[in-house]
Amino acid sequence: MHHDDSSPPLRPLQSHDGSLLQRMFTPLNLAAYITWFAICIAVLDPAKLRVGDQREFAGVAALIAMIALFVISASRRSPDGAHSSLWNIMAQGLLVVVAEWLLLGGQTAVLLIIVAGQIVLLLSPRMSALFMLALNAGIAALWVSRGNPVGAVLLSMLPVLGFQAFAALTGHYASTRESAREHLAQVNAELLATRRLLEESARAGERLKLSRELHDVAGHTLTALKLNLARITRDPTLAGREELKISSALADELLGQIRQVVSTLRAHDGLDLRAALEALAHPMPGVRIAIVIQDQLRVDDIEQAEVLLRCAQEAITNALRHGRASEIRLGLHRTDDGFALTVENDGTAPARIEYGNGLTGMRERLDAVGGTLEITSTPPRGLRLLARIPHGSPPERTP
Repeated sequence: MHHDDSSPPLRPLQSHDGSLLQRMFTPLNLAAYITWFAICIAVLDPAKLRVGDQREFAGVAALIAMIALFVISASRRSPDGAHSSLWNIMAQGLLVVVAEWLLLGGQTAVLLIIVAGQIVLLLSPRMSALFMLALNAGIAALWVSRGNPVGAVLLSMLPVLGFQAFAALTGHYASTRESAREHLAQVNAELLATRRLLEESARAGERLKLSRELHDVAGHTLTALKLNLARITRDPTLAGREELKISSALADELLGQIRQVVSTLRAHDGLDLRAALEALAHPMPGVRIAIVIQDQLRVDDIEQAEVLLRCAQEAITNALRHGRASEIRLGLHRTDDGFALTVENDGTAPARIEYGNGLTGMRERLDAVGGTLEITSTPPRGLRLLARIPHGSPPERTP
């Protein structure tokens, strides 16, 4: 399996974040249920069912199996894989053909509308069209075998094909709209994370500047003031003055307060990535992202902070796009020799990890700051990404 942004994987069927009932009864799913129920009423013969006609009962079983498979697909929060959904939809289409063969109703072919609305979500338009043409050819062959003229069969198939095309286009544009919404949310999250990083960088710069000004300017002036007060106290005519003692005490107290403020500001040197990482995770629909960051963790270098943020961003994107993960766990900790970023997900792990554009870019960013990247699978499912960055500047590279 190739982890790369340039080739999007098969899209999951009916991916929806919410309760089971919410996933099962989306508007498009309700339309499918109503269509199935209407066709069942139209094609089933109660008289044959009362006498126990085995062919009629077999047709009922085929229709029930078809809608049962649809419900399974509709109820999934995060499918085990797009290919499992593809086989599910193919089975639905074959069951419709079987039901038409058994029930001899003619109208059973309308149920292919439900299949057309799903298959376009998983296959390219060309492959979807070929699959639907094969199913319709099977239906047409059944109608011709019953003695219907070929011309009449083709005319009867035209409205059915038209409705299937309409259902396929509706499903396609609904999926495109959902993908665009997810992409917009992801881009917005990346922009928010970048904004938080820039804000934190600006705050860190202001803290550093303020601490230096207080230490170098105010601290130096107060020290000079204390030295002058100490010199004045050596004058016998002024040594006993109460005002001089108070002035010396105030200078000592003010210098101590400035040193305390500088120490406090210095304690917050570096960049706090918590807000930026939370901005990455907050707007993601359909997935739970847990963030664990070591207390008081700060990254001194803005380049290293950006690399950690971009690695987290790419790992989350890969988990959603390729693994279809429903849960992602992100951790950032300080180690003896640097920082460690871990991103784990419960999505579908590839059989073989190949470095596409995304992972290659991540590794190049880490190389630039002397870091390393490790990616391992976490049985029974999911991936674990570990990015390490050393403290200080990256080692010099020999040309």
